[in-house]
Amino acid sequence: MGQTTELPVIELDYRQSNYSVGRNMLMLEDPTNALQLSNVEGKPELFRPMTQEILNVGPSASTFWLKLRVVSKMQQEWFLHVRAPFLKQVDLFTETRPSYDQIEMHITNVGSALPYHDRPVLTNQTILPLNLIRKDTATIYLRVRSNSIIRVPLEISTLQHIYENSQENDIAHGFYFGLIAALIIYNLFVFISIRERSYLYYVFYIFCVAMNISYIKGHFLQFMVPHFPQANHSNYSGSLAFIFALLFTNSFLNTSYYCPRLKKLGWLIVVSCVAIIVLSLSGYLLLGFQLNWLTVGFFLIYSNLIGFAVLRQGFKPAKYYLMAFTALLAGILIFMMKDMAVIPENWFTEGSYQIGSGLEAIILSFALANKLNTYKREKEVTQAEALAQAKLFSQQLIGSQESERKRVAAELHDSLGQSLGMVKNKVLMIKRDTEKPQLREKQLRDLEEMVTDAIQEVRNISYNLRPLHLELLGITQSLHSLLEDVVETGLIGLETDIQNFDNLLTKTNEMNVFRIVQECFNNILKHAQANAARIQISKKDTMIAIRIEDNGVGIGPVATEKGGFGMIGIRERLNILNGQIEILENKPSGTIINIQIPF
Repeated sequence: MGQTTELPVIELDYRQSNYSVGRNMLMLEDPTNALQLSNVEGKPELFRPMTQEILNVGPSASTFWLKLRVVSKMQQEWFLHVRAPFLKQVDLFTETRPSYDQIEMHITNVGSALPYHDRPVLTNQTILPLNLIRKDTATIYLRVRSNSIIRVPLEISTLQHIYENSQENDIAHGFYFGLIAALIIYNLFVFISIRERSYLYYVFYIFCVAMNISYIKGHFLQFMVPHFPQANHSNYSGSLAFIFALLFTNSFLNTSYYCPRLKKLGWLIVVSCVAIIVLSLSGYLLLGFQLNWLTVGFFLIYSNLIGFAVLRQGFKPAKYYLMAFTALLAGILIFMMKDMAVIPENWFTEGSYQIGSGLEAIILSFALANKLNTYKREKEVTQAEALAQAKLFSQQLIGSQESERKRVAAELHDSLGQSLGMVKNKVLMIKRDTEKPQLREKQLRDLEEMVTDAIQEVRNISYNLRPLHLELLGITQSLHSLLEDVVETGLIGLETDIQNFDNLLTKTNEMNVFRIVQECFNNILKHAQANAARIQISKKDTMIAIRIEDNGVGIGPVATEKGGFGMIGIRERLNILNGQIEILENKPSGTIINIQIPF
């Protein structure tokens, strides 16, 4: 590097109002960040020629010095336009000679780490006045440093040219941010209306992405934190965007149901985002930025894995999710390759991040609407099925009530009626045999037994209608009594393991639990053809777990899904209890019924 390089002079005249600096400058990298103007001003041997049209070295902690020479051949005010608003530090040193023996040094400091109102030209772009003197060859030094990418596109222009040519960019930015604002307002109203969290996560996500883009374009410092430049960095908005994107993904794709194992990988993204924020707050912004890039790649892989996994399981809105994040992926990759000087810089590569983000926001908004329509159709189908099931249940309930009435009537007629008839006859016989004391005493004893049997018949009928000792002895003892009756039938052997769960449920819910167990054993006795059964009732955290097994013929899939009146009644009672039922095949034969009831 010990050789002096001849530096060309950029001539500014009336023929044009804009000059691209390109390779007409020299460059010096300062890894120590310690060099001052006095260290480099008189040492041309430190600089080396530019090998790029635009200085672009990617993420770097170094300070870069650029040197160029300019002569203005007309009385015109010229500005150095640095088309990279995100640079942390941009210091301009302009050396001019107002006279032969006089040298003036003009120093201008701007950058994204300084308050917005300290800028010489109040705009989101980095524009620095050159303070040139007509026909005087000025030497210009530019010192730049960044907390992210070192990319320094330079041009020398008039202020008129800069503003005239920024109109298209302003229109594009206005269209993008207007689109994002419209989508945010629309989806926020939808969230307020239906309280679906996916819409709220979507709103926060696209807002953070828009803030991330506004940082790159210089609008974040201009409008959001003009007096607090410490917050002006993409690490903060980028990390929050990842977190809300993860929440949106889990909510929209219902990953807890479709792919709970893959969902756990999302914690790595959360840890990475927290690390980025901690590093940034600790002053390691560049390290946080590099971790941010790694998180971009990991999240895009994660989102595609999750999307394809959910789509394969039949959740159709996942295809829109994949389309949206594919558009964002393409935009980010093009933008990053432009930043790394892999592909040239033009209007498309410069705006690729915005284009991808805008397409993603539109597609995701459509996906949310599609998901809402899908849920609406599913709800209509579910309501129709529920209505049909309720109609069937009502018909079966009426039939069951009639059957129960017939059964009660038969028991009253055949059992209690006959007993009372015999009592009546015995009373008549006692009246007839008043003259026979011994015979009368025997008939009175027979009458007493008949009345006792009649009372027991009434109790049995009442117990079948409503077990009164449920209120007296509690649900646990009532179930033991019910199971003793099952054993007394002599049809099956029964093993019981019941923990005491009295007073955990209301009396009404205890009755529902009693009827569920009663119906299960009625089904075993009537249909299972089993000779052994087992019931286990236990308390686990806030759940009552009921497990009933038998070694019968088992229950078919049709009966499991639909079932007769007994199974429908069990499911209806479990709906009231907010419980769940699972019917499994027992090995080698029989059925297992698992019931979970919260308390």
